[in-house]
Parts: sequence; C-alpha cells; structure tokens
Amino acid sequence: MNSIYILIVEDEQLVADDLRETLEFLGYSVSNLVASGEEAILQAEVKKPNLVLMDIRLEGKMDGIEASMQIKSLFDIPVVYLTANADQATLERVKTSQPFGYISKPFDEKTLSTTIDIALSRHQAEIDIKNALFLAKADKKVAELRIQEQSQYICMAAHELRNPLTTIKLGAEILKAYNGYEDKKHKHLQRIETATDSLIGLLEDILILGRTQSGKLTYNPCLIDVIAFCEEILESLQMTINQQYTIEFTVHGEGRLANLDKHLLWHLLDNLLSNAIKYSGASSLVSLVLIWETDFICFQVQDQGLGIPEELHNHLFEPFQRGTNVSQISGTGLGLTIVKQCVDLHKGTIDFVTHINKGTTFFVKLPRI
Repeated sequence: MNSIYILIVEDEQLVADDLRETLEFLGYSVSNLVASGEEAILQAEVKKPNLVLMDIRLEGKMDGIEASMQIKSLFDIPVVYLTANADQATLERVKTSQPFGYISKPFDEKTLSTTIDIALSRHQAEIDIKNALFLAKADKKVAELRIQEQSQYICMAAHELRNPLTTIKLGAEILKAYNGYEDKKHKHLQRIETATDSLIGLLEDILILGRTQSGKLTYNPCLIDVIAFCEEILESLQMTINQQYTIEFTVHGEGRLANLDKHLLWHLLDNLLSNAIKYSGASSLVSLVLIWETDFICFQVQDQGLGIPEELHNHLFEPFQRGTNVSQISGTGLGLTIVKQCVDLHKGTIDFVTHINKGTTFFVKLPRI
C-alpha cells in the first residue's frame, strides 16, 4: 500500500513530537513538522502531503484557519483541525473554512486514525465527483458539437437537394405548357433526367456517409483480382463518358490478388476517378496507376484539371467541402469524405498533390493482407 504523507502544523514541540510518534505507529508517514501558518503553506506546496493536521492557534501572524483556507484553495489538500479549546467566534470560522475533520485535544489513537481515514475518503470522493463532472461536461460538449455538425450537414444537404428538385419542378411545368414542339420537350426531359440523376447520386452519398458515421459501413475483406477489378470500374466509367476523356490504366510490380473489401474499394476508386473526370477539361487524360509493394498496394489517380485551392487543403475530406473554382460544376461535396472513410476502414492512408489549373494526384496506400 502506498504511504500516506501527513504534514503536522503545531507550535508546541512536545505535542508535535508526540503526534509524529503516534502517526508513525499507526502506519502513516510524516512529511514535516512546522509551527506557523506561513511555513505550512510553503511545505504544502513543496511536499504535497496527502493531508494536513492543523493546530488552530499558531505562532506568527496567520492562524491555522487562514492557513487551511489557503492550502485548500491553492493545493486542494484536505485539512483536519487540532485544538485544545476554541471560543464561539473561532468555531464559526472553522465551519466557514469547511474542514475535513475536527479533533479536540487530548485525543486517542482510534479517534485520530478514524478522523484521518474519513477525511482522506471524503477528499477522494470529492476528487471522483469532480472528475465525473469534468467528463460529463466534456461528453456534453462533444454531443453538442456532433448535434451542431449534424444540423449543419442537414442544412447543406437540403441546399444541395433544392437545386435538382427545382429543375425537375420547373421542367415539368414547362412541359405542361408545350403542345407539340417535340424538340423543346426533349430538351427539358433531358434536364429533368440529369437533375434526377444528380438527386439520386446525392441521396446515395448521404446514405453511405450516414452508414459510415453510424458504424454500419463495415470492412469485409476477401481475396480479389485487383487488376480485373480496376479494369471493370474503368470500363463502366468509359461507357458513361463515351469518348470525351481518355482513361489510362498502368500497373507497376508483380501481383494480382489482395485482401480488400470490394464494396469499399469500388466506392473509393469510383469517387476518385469520377472527380478526376468531372473536374478535367474535355479530351484531357485521367490516369489510374496500380503499384504493387511487398505489404501494400498503392493506387494513384491523376487528372489534368482545375486543381484544389489551398484554403481547402485542410478540410478536403470533410462533408460538403467544395472549392470556389468548381462552383459551376455539379457535385455533392461528399465524394472525398466517403473515400477517406473507405481508406480508414482499410487502415490505409491517403494523400494528394495539387496545382491550380494543372491537375491533382491522389495517393492511396492499402495493406495487401
């Protein structure tokens, strides 16, 4: 058991010496003997005892009550008073100082030991309560921040949903007004179709992000042919963009198989490649490079597009973050957040290098096993 160190503040030397012998007999350690309130404060700061036994009437300008209040305020050390007699005014001051115990002289070993044990237990209980309150306040603050963050995301999502819904509503109203004019009908139907696709994409991203934040998006690896997997994603994208963009796929190193989560990897690569295409000019090159290392598999997705503004670098993987240079290009601002979550679930890393109007390269590194 760790020793309990007690500071004795007593101006009668014989009483102090007798008290020290009694405490040591009871199994306590005495850190020091002092005779004044000023010395008591100094020793409390230097020795940091577990408890102070404080005589009320001391030599010097400061009595035990004033010294006790300063020790409690400055160092949060419990104090037990020792006194032979005290008038009513002194007793009222004792109550005001909220001591951890009060012992009248003369006292026996049992009374001294019991009072000290109760004082130490009460002090530990107060510490536990303070720590619990601190943790409760911290948890409350975290919960409030999460609620605030969720409210912010809901507002952002509502804003993003408004645009395609407005397009659909206006397009439908315009179509009602046309009798004939098949070319104009076709034009507005295309707008409705595009807005609907945008809406579906946004809702899908929100659902994926919600599953991630609630812990429902899980990591389920299996042995997959990574090269064939990449070729399948690229083929699917190439059909969507027709021949407007060139997607180049290269492999470095030897290997085909790795333990990865197919679902997460699809979201990861699809979002990175879709962003690379979206923010690049027509006829520009988008490349996917697969690099095999001993313990890791690396993906590099490079474009020749707009680049990412510097002010966005530290917030790039946060929801609904979009650069000022892409405000005219449709997007949800959720793709890279989903990418980051997929990388984290794989216990991998993601980094990027970007230059305005020259392009961006994302580097993803995932464990092979």
